[in-house]
Amino acid sequence: MTQSLEGEILKDASVKIARFKSIGLHYNLVANQIYAKRRGTDPFDESFLPYIIAGLISFDMTRKGIMGKQPYEFFAARLRSKLQCLRPLLKPLMNLALTQTNLQERSDNIIKSYNALAAKGEGALHAKGKHFPVGTTKILHFLNPRLFIIIDSNAARAFGLPFRNGQPEYSAELYIQCMEKAQEDIRGYGAMA
Repeated sequence: MTQSLEGEILKDASVKIARFKSIGLHYNLVANQIYAKRRGTDPFDESFLPYIIAGLISFDMTRKGIMGKQPYEFFAARLRSKLQCLRPLLKPLMNLALTQTNLQERSDNIIKSYNALAAKGEGALHAKGKHFPVGTTKILHFLNPRLFIIIDSNAARAFGLPFRNGQPEYSAELYIQCMEKAQEDIRGYGAMA
């Protein structure tokens, strides 16, 4: 990550938060329902899967054919399968909070899970079989919003991720670096209620 954006995330944080709350109401409405369901549910329980998918749809994963026009059940079956395979890796992370977690100690589980969810090719979560990095961070976030952050192109820019041909470069290792930076920023700014 570049050092040129050091401090950009916290710069005018209260203004940015207020602006997001005014234009991102639909995100917050859906996210609050996901978080409420998550508090009372095992995130690997079948009843939570529709909440993850609703979050992906509401958080713009249907744009540009990312989830495509494939039937809901087709996507749900792929996601269900991946989550069941990843359960042993993810389960130990489900009650952790970003500010209290040693990310280097947990990086192996995070990297393997990220790579499996973001994988391209046959069985990919992306409708066109492409890499699924943004959707992956959203899935991880919905599984444990206290630990995992969402990295989209705006967050990638704020964290100073490298861009190529106008698109951020995403990887599991860069995701860990962003989590470390977010951890630092939360400790510096304070967690929001």
